[in-house]
Parts: sequence; C-alpha cells; structure tokens
Amino acid sequence: MSQLNARAPQLLAEVAAAIGPVDDSAGVEALRTFAAERGPDLDVDMVLTMACAILLVQSPDLSTWRTVRQVARHSWPVENWLGEAMSAHRHVSAAAGQAYVTLAVLLFEALESGELETASERRNQDRNNAREHWRANRSLEDIWWGLRGSDFMNFEEEMRVFGILSEIDPAVFRRLLGNSQDPLLVDTALLAAGVGAFTPRFAVWEACASGAPEAFAEDGSWNGSVLMPLLLLRARDELLEPGRQLPRFDANQAEVASLTSEVDALVQAVVDVLARRADAPGVFVRWSTWLMRQQLRQRDQDPVDIRSSDYVDKALVVRLGRAVFGRGMVPPPPPAEAAPWEAWCYQSVLSMLAHEGIGEPPPFAAFADQWQLTPEDWHQQKGRDLLARASTRLPSDEIPGLFAHLLAFPLASRVGFAAGWLRLWNSAHYLREVLEFGSFDAVEKNYSDRSDASSLLLLLGCIGLGCFDQVASRLGKDEQVEVGELVSLHRILTSAAMEILQVDDTLHRDRWQTILQHLALRRIYGDERVAGKSRAAVFAPGDETLIQAYMQYFQADPGDLIAFLHACMSNQFDAAMLRDELQGAAIDLRACVANLQRLHELNDRRYRLRADALRAIAPLMPTVHRPGLPIPATMPASQVTN
Repeated sequence: MSQLNARAPQLLAEVAAAIGPVDDSAGVEALRTFAAERGPDLDVDMVLTMACAILLVQSPDLSTWRTVRQVARHSWPVENWLGEAMSAHRHVSAAAGQAYVTLAVLLFEALESGELETASERRNQDRNNAREHWRANRSLEDIWWGLRGSDFMNFEEEMRVFGILSEIDPAVFRRLLGNSQDPLLVDTALLAAGVGAFTPRFAVWEACASGAPEAFAEDGSWNGSVLMPLLLLRARDELLEPGRQLPRFDANQAEVASLTSEVDALVQAVVDVLARRADAPGVFVRWSTWLMRQQLRQRDQDPVDIRSSDYVDKALVVRLGRAVFGRGMVPPPPPAEAAPWEAWCYQSVLSMLAHEGIGEPPPFAAFADQWQLTPEDWHQQKGRDLLARASTRLPSDEIPGLFAHLLAFPLASRVGFAAGWLRLWNSAHYLREVLEFGSFDAVEKNYSDRSDASSLLLLLGCIGLGCFDQVASRLGKDEQVEVGELVSLHRILTSAAMEILQVDDTLHRDRWQTILQHLALRRIYGDERVAGKSRAAVFAPGDETLIQAYMQYFQADPGDLIAFLHACMSNQFDAAMLRDELQGAAIDLRACVANLQRLHELNDRRYRLRADALRAIAPLMPTVHRPGLPIPATMPASQVTN
C-alpha cells in the first residue's frame, strides 16, 4: 500500500474525493468502477481502501468516519484492510499520523459518551445493555470476572483505529484509557492494541501498567479507576495461556519444563512492575484475594503443574506478597467496601504466605469471633455475612480441602490448638440448634435454613480436621507439639461428628459421615502399630477412640463399613491388624458383604456395590469364622456445650 501511495497519489486523491455516503453494495461497486476507470492497471479494492485512509486524514471527524464505516460495511477488502492502510499511510506522512491520533481520540470520546452509534441496532442494544449492567453492578468483582455479558466485538468497527493510536502515540493512548470510567471501552482498546499479548508485547503492557493511574487508596479501597484492574485481568489470562496449550496427559516433559521456565520469568516480570507502583499494597490486597478465590474454586488443585491455573495464581500471590512485605510495606485488611467473601480469602492469602515463610499467620481470635452468633444475629447482617464469607468454598468433594487448611493454619501454628478449636465449636452452638430445630425466622424456608447451618458446621469440622493434619505432620519435628493434645483434638472432633450425625438430615449429612471416616483412617494411620519406626505415632492401641468402636459404628450400614475398609487397604494398612480389629469388634465381614449384596439387589442406587472394593478387602476375610466377644461401640463423650 505504501508503493500504491507513491505511484498514484493523484488517483487516490480523486477516489477519496468521490467517496460519499453508501447505502448498499451497489454504491461500493460504483466507487470500484470509478477507481478502475482511472487506474486500470491497479487493484481497485486496494485503491479504494487506501483512498478511505486518505479521506480520514483530510477530515478526521465523526461525519467522515461514518462515511468510511458505511463503505467498509459493504466491502470486505475495505473492512479488513483499512487498519493496514492507515498504518502504512502514517509511515509516509507525519500529518497522517497526527490526523489519526485526533480521529482516535474523537472516536473514543464519542463512544464513551454514547454519541457514536453503530449501524446495527442489535449491536447498539448490546452496548446499552452492557453499560446498564455495569452502572448497576459497578464493582471490582465484575471486572475480575471479565465483564461477563459484554462483548468487545460491539466496538469492532473502531478497534482498528485504537490499535493505530497505540502505535503512533502510546502516551496519548495510555492517558485516554487512564481517564476513562468505561471498562467495556477500555478493555476493547487494550485488546485492539494487543496489550494483553505478552509475546512480543510485554513492554506495551509494562508501560501501561507503570503509567496507569493509581486505582487503590492506602486502605485498599478502589477509587473507580478501571485501567489497572483490567491490566491485571489481562495479565492473568496471558500467564494462563501457555498451560492451556499443553495436553493434560502424555505431554512432552521437555516442553512442559520450557514453558514453566518462561511463565516463571513472566510472573516475576509482572510482579516487579506492580511492586514499583505507589498503590502496590492496595493492588496486593484486592487482587490477591481474587487470585485466592480462583484457587479455592478449582477441583483439581495442582500448584506445581503449569497446566493447572493454580500454578499461576499461587505464584502471583506468593511473589507479589514477598515483594510487598520485603519492601517494608504493610498491606491493609480488605476495606469496608470489599465484598463479604474477600475477608476469608485474604485470611487465606496471609496463611499461605506465612506457610511460605513470608510474614506472620493472621490472628485467629478475630476469625473465631465471627462465629459467635445469637438467635437475633442469624438472619441479620452478621449471620448473612458469615454465610457469604464461607460460600467461597464450602466443603464438597474435598475433605478437608484447601480452604479449611488455610483457615486452620493460624490455629495449628500455636499451642492450645485443641482447646482453641473446641472454643470455636462451642461458640457456634446456635448453629447446631438451627440444624436440629430450625429457626423461628426461617418460616417456610426451614430446610434451607437448616442446610445453611449444616454447611457452616461442616466447614468448622473440616477446619478441625485440617488442623489435626497440620499439627500431626510436625509431630516429632517440633518440640511444641504434644501427642496428648493431638489425641485430645481427635477425640473432640469425633465427638462433634457423632453429635451432628445424630441430628443432621440435610444433604450435608453424607459429608459428616466422610469426616468420621477420615477420623477413623487417621486413628489407624497414627496408631503406633502402623506408624512403627518410620514416623512418630499419635495413638496407642488402647486409646479412648478405639478402632473397633469405629468399625462397629460403620457396621450399621454395610456400605459404609466396606468403603472404610477399602480406604484402609488403599492406604496399605496392615491386613493382619485389621483382621484382628474386626474380630475384636465381633464383625463378620462375609455376612456384611452378603447383606450389602442383598440390599444392592433391592436398591442399587442407595446401596452401591463396587467390585474393586470387594477385591481390595478380600484379604480381610477370615478363612475360618471365629466368633468374638463383642465390645460396646462407644465413642468419646461429648465435650461441647450449648
């Protein structure tokens, strides 16, 4: 196109002068005919496209843009080549570059004010709907989610001009975006300029992020500036992209290692840019909570595999936290304007950093105080906020899960963890009352009300289980960890689980049964007969929470007993010891299996029968049945208070 500009400047000027409003493809065809008559040896579509670019230089205003846009609407070559034509023309004419800057600024401001509409009524309606949604839901969370419901293609016609502006005058481009309060338009301009594409445009992202206006005050509150949050959104998307290109299974390990190294370098580059900003503490507080929320939402969490989004999210949190804390900055807690879910996500961020040796664990007392509810609190703001904070990742398939582990970390890091968890459990006594009897204010939503209470109590149970695991992992390595306190916590957790199982008839009851199975597995794993000399033992065979008592409890539902024994065999527990425990509990395993088979025939959905489980527990079957003396199936007495 540059050669065309040099060869036929008069022709281009004549065609540009002939361009006027075009209502259909016939009008474009007339322009093509006009160009062909005056330049028969030239590509008429290229001539027409270049003439449109020249016309925009001659009159960089909205009227001319609407005319050129009409031509492009009815001409595929003009629509797809106009951006390249403008870029080529500005290289041969300084005046053209300045005209395009003027035009781009004019278009951006007209789009932001709503003065410039598209010819498509559907696109105009989509723009209006997206803007109305933003005005009604103006929040950081909406930006973090990627402005759901919006479509950058609503500004497709002007995107090419914004891309040209970023090339000609990056400073004007950044200033224009930094002053805008329209995230939909700003995001479109960023995409048009390729700001999110780190390869080979990281320098462009770096310049935008370095020069973007401050978005957060000292207390972490957001001042409404949309550019920086959008740059953070695009940075995360770009960092995740390499992992998405690799197959989940059977990937080339050399390629995985290479991409991991590249992503690590990019993560550090992003962190270095953010750490230099004056609002770095606020960026850390608000963005790290969102990154943590994304980690908690993942089902297949794998923070050491580049193919998992957890890898990038954790790397950003840890490295940005190290940079902020390392420079003596003190990040504030989430401000009052923050959504309820941010409080515990930020608590989880601080716990993760403390686990990595960055800073101190967050105070546990403030977290525990939030669980002290009165009947009046439950349906008021305090109770609703508690549910909102916990809803980030209520226990589902994973028990105890990452959320519970991070919330438990401050408790597990101090002496008196067993008594601390018991006080936490006792402070939530009203939730147990709601679970058992419902609440007066629930009215017709009684089941939903009790289910909410059960889900919160389940989170407390998972926190206790996570605390037990963390402390047990330090047994024998940390002199402050006492076996007796671990045994006490295990006994308290078992008592709490048994209490809930007696009153819970919600969908969460099966999760409590799973917690009890986890406690039973840990009882065996920590038994000195299983631990041997390879690790520190937690339990002696005769401790109060007897293995046989767990087995007798599970025997009430043969499916539960077989599932528990299957888990024992999967963990490679000693089969001879398990057979002795079954015999001591007077459990006839063959009879249990036969009973489950009969129940399965009656209701195969309620009573599942897994062939792999039966194969796994086969070594536990006695060769000769020897009836044993039954023992009372007693569990630890309740230590909770009401």
